[in-house]
Amino acid sequence: MKSLPEAFKKNILSLFPEEAGYFFDAMSQPAITSIRVNAGKPIAAFEAEEQVKWCSSGRYLPVRPSFIEDPLFHAGAYYVQESSSMFLHYLLQHILSKDESLVALDLCASPGGKSTLMLDALPKGSLLVSNEIIKGRVPALQENIMRWGNPHSVISNNDPKLFKKLGPVFDLILVDAPCSGEGLWRRDPEAMDEWSEAAVGLCAGRQERILTDVLPSLKPGGVLIYSTCTFNEEENEAMVRHLVQTEGLELMPLDVSSLPMVESLMPGTFRFLPHKVKGEGLFMAALHKPGEMAGKVNHPRRTSLNFAPKKMLPMLQSFTKERFELDYFIENDFVFAFPKKHIPIYEVLRATLYIRHAGICMGKMDKAGQLIPDHSLALSICLNDQLPSIELTKEEALLYMKKGNLVLNQVVDSAWYLASYKGLKLGWMKVLPNRINNYFPAEYRILKDIQ
Repeated sequence: MKSLPEAFKKNILSLFPEEAGYFFDAMSQPAITSIRVNAGKPIAAFEAEEQVKWCSSGRYLPVRPSFIEDPLFHAGAYYVQESSSMFLHYLLQHILSKDESLVALDLCASPGGKSTLMLDALPKGSLLVSNEIIKGRVPALQENIMRWGNPHSVISNNDPKLFKKLGPVFDLILVDAPCSGEGLWRRDPEAMDEWSEAAVGLCAGRQERILTDVLPSLKPGGVLIYSTCTFNEEENEAMVRHLVQTEGLELMPLDVSSLPMVESLMPGTFRFLPHKVKGEGLFMAALHKPGEMAGKVNHPRRTSLNFAPKKMLPMLQSFTKERFELDYFIENDFVFAFPKKHIPIYEVLRATLYIRHAGICMGKMDKAGQLIPDHSLALSICLNDQLPSIELTKEEALLYMKKGNLVLNQVVDSAWYLASYKGLKLGWMKVLPNRINNYFPAEYRILKDIQ
């Protein structure tokens, strides 16, 4: 571990004078590896591993494996996520009603760890908008949301100030703010070279602007969750004081007495410190926006979606599970499946925001009126279980994801098939009389040389 910056050490000594020695010792230890299992794609692979105390689907791994060599990772069976950040799961479970679906926003979402957690933890039937401010970070977000396979999602790429134009449409907003990242130095020691007291001040100024811009889109009665992965007070408690004193928000109490963590310098906010928990640095707080919960809002329809023709619906519905209650529309020649109940709010969102993806991309129609299925559909949890698939060995699955030439021992008819590993789908292949066309996307193929 590199030497910690002197100004950083001085700040920690002032914040936690009695615990600073334990803190510095912990910062010199290796980072901990943890994963979170996809609730929509249950597997038994990690059942024996130690559970993360604040997240039922989180597991610690004794060693860090090569995830790129695990087909289950590519199938979206789990997400490699730092354990402290999974505290969001505990927070959501304790502050939200389990019976009322809502519309939520993850404002600074890439690469998608907290978004995929929210897709599992939000009340059933909720819609999540995962926004990324920086254009170059959107592809990673889109890939991880696609692997998770949940159709109740929208991916957007917008500056926070654009959300003001929407008005109060969100019941819940998560601002996992860009920060100085002090809490992740065990994972990325080189990041210390970019740290300075001036950089901390710049981060705090940016966080305040982001919060001010997005708050008008939170409904009265709604909840804002503010989070960072840093230790200093300027980006944490000071930002919460700004929200309380300037914006009129109210901290939401939460009992964490059963958890091995430290309550923050400000009652009602929470810190994870590396000498106190099995995880990295985290700060999190939940705040309530005063006023009556708006409930369902009948927004005027601003744009008209190009819904799939009725004659096409039986074919499209044959690819999906009926219980998801999906509607189907066409954009840029691609067919998308989207939760029917959220079509009205989606039309409002797309009239104002730059949308990168919505629901599940099912594919394109060929000249014969048949669907050329998309990779997003293969990984979706709403995919019809009765579609034909071919179970692959691990070696075959890795070869498939390297876009190699598969030779199957079993005899199958010429048709579209799903490549499957341990029951989870990896993608599509087209079986022809004399060959197999591998439709695993080139942009996601494994480049590493695997023996």
